Amino acid sequence: MAASYHVRSSSLPSRLHSSGLSHIQLLLKKLPTDNNNNSLSLLSQLYHSVSHLFNESPSSLLLPHHSFFTHLLDLSLVHLDLCSKLRDITCRIKDCLRDLRSAFRRRRHGGDSTIRRHVISFIRSRKAVHKDLAKLLLLLKHADHSYSGPTHHLITLLRQVCSQTCLSFRTVLLSLSTSVPKPRPSKWALVTKLVIKNERIKSLNTSLDKVDIVVEDLEETLESLYRRMIQARVSLLNIVSLHI
Repeated sequence: MAASYHVRSSSLPSRLHSSGLSHIQLLLKKLPTDNNNNSLSLLSQLYHSVSHLFNESPSSLLLPHHSFFTHLLDLSLVHLDLCSKLRDITCRIKDCLRDLRSAFRRRRHGGDSTIRRHVISFIRSRKAVHKDLAKLLLLLKHADHSYSGPTHHLITLLRQVCSQTCLSFRTVLLSLSTSVPKPRPSKWALVTKLVIKNERIKSLNTSLDKVDIVVEDLEETLESLYRRMIQARVSLLNIVSLHI
C-alpha cells in the first residue's frame, strides 16, 4: 500500500506587508516634530516596524532590491556605531554627574578641597565628552548615504528611515554639545569657588538630580534603539543571505 503524505501549503502574500508600510509611513510623519527622547523612542519603533516588514513580506518581492539592501547593510553598521558611541558618551556623562553628586553629599567629611577636586575632574570629563561629540558629528557628516541604483517605493521609504536616523542622531549630538559646552578655565575657576558655598550646594544638588534623570532616560532610550537596530540588521542579513 502506497504511503500517503499530507502536505500543508501556506500561501505567501503577493505584495509587501501593507500594514507594516503604513506604520512606517506614520512614524516617519511624526518623527521630525518630536523632541530628542521622543524622537529616539519613535525611531526605535520605526526600526521595529522595519524588522517586522522584512520578516513578514515575501522574499520574492524583497530579493530584487538586493543591491540596495547590501548598501543598507553598510549604512546600518555606521548607524549602529554612532548609536553605540552615543550611548557610551551618555553613560560617561551620567557617571560624572553621580560622582559630583556623591562628592556634595560627602562634603561634611571631605571638606571643600574634596568638592574642588571633583569639580575639576568633572570639568575635564566635560572637555573629553565635548571632543567625542564633535568626532561623532564629523563621522555623521561624512557617512555615505548616496545611492544611485533603481528606485522603488520600498527603497524610497527605507532611505527616509536612514535620513531620519541621521537627523535624530544629529539632533541629540547637537543638544548634548550645547548642554555640555566646552568649559573656559576662567569661568570654571569662578564656578569652583561658588559651588563650595553652603547656600549653593542644595540648589546645585537639585539641578544635578534633574539632569541625572534626563541623562538616564536618554541612556535607556538609546539602549532600546540599539537593540531594535540590531534586530532590523539581522532581518536584513537574512534577506541578503537568500541571494548568495
